[in-house]
Amino acid sequence: MIEQQRMDQPEFQEEKPLDDPVRESIKDTKTDEPPPGPLALDAKATGPGDGFGLGSKPGGSPYGGGGGGSRFGRYTSMAQTQIESALRANRRTRKAAMRVGIRLWIDGSGRVTQVALASSTGDAELDAAIRNEVLGGLVLREPPPKDMPMPMVTRVIARRPG
Repeated sequence: MIEQQRMDQPEFQEEKPLDDPVRESIKDTKTDEPPPGPLALDAKATGPGDGFGLGSKPGGSPYGGGGGGSRFGRYTSMAQTQIESALRANRRTRKAAMRVGIRLWIDGSGRVTQVALASSTGDAELDAAIRNEVLGGLVLREPPPKDMPMPMVTRVIARRPG
């Protein structure tokens, strides 16, 4: 028989819960201004480089990566959703298969004032329906940001419902 020595303290001790660290509140930044400097991570660079050109920026933005992305991305996304809804609501475009780039000029009230197709769908009647019936005169929920360059360029890809 093997005799085990007596332990003064138990082998497993219950851990005390850690206090939550005090977090600094994230300050609201202006979304109208582009992020300063090149895209970077809030970390010290280590290891070999890569082909993406991503750099190190210790102490960077609380939003990560310097807040990259388009300044007008939210508006473009909202407009894209409304364009897709308008295409589904029109009897000529509802079931059409297409892959087309579209340039839109939008005025200060959110009304589409001019439409140009970057390429044809291959069907002249469908192109005319997209330009004149669906998008010509479409009023978006919001006006574009005042400094947003025009035209707004978007792409629509649709398959026939199966």
